[in-house]
Amino acid sequence: MADLCISVRNLAYTWRGQVKPTLDIDTLTIHSGERVVLRGPSGSGKSTLLSLLAGVHDVQSGELEVLGQSLKTMSQHQRDRYRADHMGYIFQQFNLLPFLTVQQNVLLAVEFSNARRQRLQQAGVSAAQECKRLLTSLGISSELWHNPASELSVGQQQRVAAARALIGAPEILIADEPTSALDADARDSFLALLKSECARHQITLIFVTHDGSLASHFDRVIELNAINRAAAQEVQV
Repeated sequence: MADLCISVRNLAYTWRGQVKPTLDIDTLTIHSGERVVLRGPSGSGKSTLLSLLAGVHDVQSGELEVLGQSLKTMSQHQRDRYRADHMGYIFQQFNLLPFLTVQQNVLLAVEFSNARRQRLQQAGVSAAQECKRLLTSLGISSELWHNPASELSVGQQQRVAAARALIGAPEILIADEPTSALDADARDSFLALLKSECARHQITLIFVTHDGSLASHFDRVIELNAINRAAAQEVQV
């Protein structure tokens, strides 16, 4: 069996001012190299779970291990460093810096992570070379590489965000509704490219979406309502 990438046990999180936990999961495991879809209706805790996986918020209760390391025992600074070194994140709104060029946006990820730079060195490529390879693979013309990100279309910004998340081969890629603004053809093309890049480096892909038609692109679908005890209790009431 493949190594565990993510292990959750009795994980609960309650936002300030709320009585019931937004997230209350008994067990959840994701293996290294898996490509999984995380689905659930609004309010089921998808964003909360992503923020905990990425180390943005403290683990209040239970255990959360990522790549064999307990996030519960880490300080905020340690979690930020761990995220920069081991996780790529494609945000729903992409979060590119509009005043930086396409290349500069992609290279930010390696500027903030020694681990990513070292992985590139071990592979015998420079950050600039890998940046160009990823942009080419993801369909971003070299004519655009020196343009500010603000001049790109939505689809182009999405692909640049993917290149930034993938550079330096992080072990985990989290994609939060990255295809919501795309038509069906652009969406399928993007997913194929994303899967190809993840397979190249055995990156674990956690893809969040409301679109049930995307399930066939992935190894497994995780329905958050089915594992989130808090959401299940709300439904029963």
